[in-house]
Amino acid sequence: MPGELPDDEYRLLWRRSIAPYFDAEPVERPLPGRKLPDIQQYHLGLAVLADSNFPAQRFKRDRRWMARYEDCDHVLFQLMLQGHNRVVNGNAEFTEQPGNVYAVNLAHQLDAQSVDGRAITLVLPRALLREHLPYLSDASGAFLPDGSTAARIFVDYLVSLYRNLAAAKAAEADSLIRTTMGLMDSLAMSGDIVSSAAKDASFAAICRYIEEHLGDFNLGTEQVCKRFRCSRSTVYRLFKPQGGLWHHIQRRRLIRCMLTITHPKMRHRRIFDIAVEFGFESASQFSRLFHEHFGMTPSQAREAGFAAKAGLGAPLPPVGSNALSTAELMARWATSLTRQLHHGA
Repeated sequence: MPGELPDDEYRLLWRRSIAPYFDAEPVERPLPGRKLPDIQQYHLGLAVLADSNFPAQRFKRDRRWMARYEDCDHVLFQLMLQGHNRVVNGNAEFTEQPGNVYAVNLAHQLDAQSVDGRAITLVLPRALLREHLPYLSDASGAFLPDGSTAARIFVDYLVSLYRNLAAAKAAEADSLIRTTMGLMDSLAMSGDIVSSAAKDASFAAICRYIEEHLGDFNLGTEQVCKRFRCSRSTVYRLFKPQGGLWHHIQRRRLIRCMLTITHPKMRHRRIFDIAVEFGFESASQFSRLFHEHFGMTPSQAREAGFAAKAGLGAPLPPVGSNALSTAELMARWATSLTRQLHHGA
């Protein structure tokens, strides 16, 4: 707590406690009597819930920081109770303000600047989201539409959850997190993915799922709707710019076939065996579609690829007792979530 240590030492310990998430530096030079940062956290087994008070800060997570804390692969759902925070998170730019919850994705670089503020943050591993809320695993920005009833409900819920955790039992932690994710799912999907962050994240998550299941002959709208719990109309809207879901799947299959067919290490494999691996059932259909897309037959592509890549060997396509110990403990919590998830914690 502030006051237990000299101010400079306390600031360093606070910075260490949040280091797995991002680096933090004060916007203004700290002066005597200036507001000190403070954070209190609850470890909920598969998640962390934190209440943070801080003077104006600049938060950064660049590639070097991401490599240093690669175990901290989480999405932070942040509620500003006071102040605001201007954020650039990957390709997303947004301003966190009271009244909504915002997703900050640690899979992407981060550069944010806040005024004096207070925030409640729910930390969920992306692996957990991919399993239960896949359309949110790539989210960045407003979780729900600003000013919506859904946003107000979730804001009230997070505040109530934090206030009641002090009296909660450890055995309740898992059910609390499952309940929280269930509410997030219901609110986000109530408008059939109306939030822009959820739309962008849904598209990215579905695309990743498609890449991982190109060899599944049943891959299509029905399977995607079932996996991501969304309607056919939602899938249609998400993939309309790509000509529809089926055209996107077919194009990705053809591109993966081209990359594999022309790889020197795949010279020994029959072309149609490769086509089957990526979801094509008919040799004649595959040859026709391949020629329409690339303007050459698969055999011509293989020979041209081998000639161009001769000798290059390109890679295959990617198929508390004191302040110090408390700060270190909080930092370990941030990096332990994914490991605990993998071990069934």
